[in-house]
Amino acid sequence: MATTLAGGPAPAQSAAVERIVAAEVESFLTWLRGADVAPTVAALRGRAEDVVTAELRRLGQRRPDLSDDQRAEVARTVHRVVQRLLHQPTVRVRQLAAEPGGDQYAALLRELFDLQVPQTSPVDTVPDVVETDPTPYPGGER
Repeated sequence: MATTLAGGPAPAQSAAVERIVAAEVESFLTWLRGADVAPTVAALRGRAEDVVTAELRRLGQRRPDLSDDQRAEVARTVHRVVQRLLHQPTVRVRQLAAEPGGDQYAALLRELFDLQVPQTSPVDTVPDVVETDPTPYPGGER
């Protein structure tokens, strides 16, 4: 084992390690691209909640004769309908956003629903790490 370590890894081992690292990097990028759409999905759900709240307020003004129980039942029903309507599209946009170029789906949602979401940069690659300071760390090697 000492001779293998001194001479470096065997070519087959290096190739296997590179495949593992490449697969893990791609898996991480997929996760990162999917996570990038989360603020847009949250903004869409927030917008839906605002619409529901405004409409329930309007209903309360138009129908003051509704009891508290009736108002609560209407509110639960409307919330349930909105959540069901948004469920499949938000699941799907998360799936699509996880693919390369998937940031376009989040951008489309922001445009369609006029959502104000802080922009993030698209994630399709991991930047190369370039060491600019050749000075070793104090105390020896890194």
